[in-house]
Amino acid sequence: MKRVRSAKKSLIKYFLILLLITLLCLVSYGLYSVWMYEQQLIFSNQAALDVYSNSLIYELQDLTSFNQSIYSSDTDFRLLANKADTLTDDQKILPQYNLRKLMNNRVPNAGAIFLFNKSRSEFFYCFGPNFMGGIFKPQMMQYMSQICEAWLEGNQTDMMRWTAFSDEDTVLMMNAYRLNDLYICSILDLNAFIGEHTEGVDSIKYAFFTQDQILTNTDYAAEQGITLEMIQQADANLVKNLSIGNIIQSDYYPAFGIGLSGIMSLQGIWSYSRISVILFTIVSIVVIGLFLVIYAFISRILIFPLDQITNASRQLSGASEVVKTDQENLLEFSTIRDALDRLVEQKVQLEQDNRNKTQETEHALLQYYQLQTRSHFFLNCLKSLYHMSERGEIEKIRLMILAFSNHLRYVFHDNLLLVTLKSELDEAQDYYQIIQMDRAHPLLLDLEVDQTLLDCRVPPLVVQTFLENSYKYNTNSKKFLRFSVQIDRIEIDERPYLRLRLSDNGAGYSNEVLKKLSEPDEQFEQYHIGISNLKRRMALIYQNDFQVAFFNAPNGGACSLIYLPLQTGEGRQENERTDR
Repeated sequence: MKRVRSAKKSLIKYFLILLLITLLCLVSYGLYSVWMYEQQLIFSNQAALDVYSNSLIYELQDLTSFNQSIYSSDTDFRLLANKADTLTDDQKILPQYNLRKLMNNRVPNAGAIFLFNKSRSEFFYCFGPNFMGGIFKPQMMQYMSQICEAWLEGNQTDMMRWTAFSDEDTVLMMNAYRLNDLYICSILDLNAFIGEHTEGVDSIKYAFFTQDQILTNTDYAAEQGITLEMIQQADANLVKNLSIGNIIQSDYYPAFGIGLSGIMSLQGIWSYSRISVILFTIVSIVVIGLFLVIYAFISRILIFPLDQITNASRQLSGASEVVKTDQENLLEFSTIRDALDRLVEQKVQLEQDNRNKTQETEHALLQYYQLQTRSHFFLNCLKSLYHMSERGEIEKIRLMILAFSNHLRYVFHDNLLLVTLKSELDEAQDYYQIIQMDRAHPLLLDLEVDQTLLDCRVPPLVVQTFLENSYKYNTNSKKFLRFSVQIDRIEIDERPYLRLRLSDNGAGYSNEVLKKLSEPDEQFEQYHIGISNLKRRMALIYQNDFQVAFFNAPNGGACSLIYLPLQTGEGRQENERTDR
């Protein structure tokens, strides 16, 4: 006899399991929340990085466009480039004024535009409000002189492309164009540029870099142990970057030879998420406390509900005596189990009776659907026999009687028992012989059947119905009618199915018929009743485990596609029918 377990111990065990699952869920949710918060920060950082990078590229492209425009088409620039040392001061006033005006209009907030020549006869510049502090001072004049000397004495191959120039805390990107001895140079202060975009942002440090060096925030990068290789390969070294306590994201633009990297410290992430973690910890403690209170409450009031359930179970099971409860062994669950077992037995018996009645009803419906056919086919066969007898066509009479008798025998077959595919094809051949004798124009029956599938079980008349349909609705056609049967095996969701493709080259289905055949619960109609009956029989046999499709071929003709579960062996099918 199975040992009766203690309800209290079971309650404690399951309650502890529930508490453990709850704690695991809370911890998982907490970790997931932290991870999601980190991902949101990474996403936000990448979005900000993209905005700053796009702004940088826009500034560089705009300055490049300005340089190219001045260099290629500005007449004042060309005048000064060709005759700067020969023109008088009065003659220089107008071109210098025009160039200064153009430079003032195009200079960015964090940039400068510088025009100079080798002899220093032309030396003037315009700068934005954020460029190197935005205040004109002698040091700026000295710095511009250094830039001038750097271009005059430097490698001329750096012309017409952006290059980096750094001096202590100042990092510049410069692009110069030269015509004769006259230079037009656009400058962008990288520290000022990133400063105007990231004012008030302390958790993320931004560093500009080239292929050779880190340009800005070099001290912070060195302090954090971040190398140029880490910045250049930020995505590939995400785990390594996390191990040193930072998340690095970088964008590099080869066309300008510069990249921008965002460095986010994990300590900064903790400073943002600390409040959330503390709140989560408090919530977890409160939930655990509530669990303990609920457990104490349930454990105190459990016995009374158990008594009520036990009494109700005895009445439900028909017990006349009241069994005394044992407070230590707690047999209530055993009593409930016995009563439920009896209820299940009664329920199973009722379901079995109902299933048997349903099967009988289904059987009658299947027989009704299969036998509901037009009587004029039988009358036509008798008329054909009569005409053959008048013409003395004894051999045709013999063949038609044989085929007609086989057809009748097949039609009255018990349709709850599926037939083999070979039997169905034989029936189609018999029906073909009948209509071939009665049809004025020839009809060709084309069979393409996998011979290994002949023992598969199919519903009766699954092929003959469509052959009859083609014959009936193409009787007035004078062209050569061809009915094609293609049967093979396919896999759908790793399950074997029998695929039947039945088609002809006749008039095809009308739009109205296609619409009605596509409806799941179509009513009996005057036309194509055989197909409707077949669909109903397949629905009763296979429930929802089959598929049908009706359409017209592009070149004309009705096409029907049927997928049936692949079943072999009559015994198996009978067992399945009994189970249903």
